Amino acid sequence: MKKALLIAAALSSFLFAGCSHPMRITNMDNYFTPPSPPRKEVVKLGVTSPNSVDPQNSRYVNAVVDSLQRSGNFEKVIYPYSQSVHDVDIAVDLSVSPHYSGNGSNFLVSWPGFLIFAPAIWGYGYNAEIDTNANITYLKVKNSNQIAIPTKYTFRQAEMDRTWTEIGWLEVSLIPFIGGFAFTQYDPDVTDEFITKVSPNYGPYVAQKIIAAIDQK
Repeated sequence: MKKALLIAAALSSFLFAGCSHPMRITNMDNYFTPPSPPRKEVVKLGVTSPNSVDPQNSRYVNAVVDSLQRSGNFEKVIYPYSQSVHDVDIAVDLSVSPHYSGNGSNFLVSWPGFLIFAPAIWGYGYNAEIDTNANITYLKVKNSNQIAIPTKYTFRQAEMDRTWTEIGWLEVSLIPFIGGFAFTQYDPDVTDEFITKVSPNYGPYVAQKIIAAIDQK
């Protein structure tokens, strides 16, 4: 009896020590942005965004602004821009609307995947569709154009608050079976880490799309 308890305790320790999966974005290469030569005409750019007061979505905007500043295409990038305070040549109003979802296959990761510790090995699958819209206004000529920049990232991750169902090993698998239905949904707890991981890829991609739209005008 004592030996069985020791085995159970050791197995439990193993499960909880190794049942998380680090975040991995699986399709960032789709949005890889190589460096491009600076524009011939260097102008001042002002950026506004309705997302500026949103703690999470403002981070997407910050990533784009940072990439615009680093691109070498602008004399100055002002964010947040105010028309009554700042003198710029072009103004960009940037709006970001992300939509997150979980994969239906997450059920199989939980059950019967718990038998081979699938949550810890592969993690749960999620999608992030980021709808980005830029309204570009050329203040000197009183003209404007709008562009839509859709991106869809796929990523995998698992936290302890979901992988604890691996204790199904210690009973009759009812816990991972029920948990499998719940865990097909997106886990909001991973959003902050996702934004941190994706920003160095998303920011340059969106910035380059904005620069290209300005060049074509």
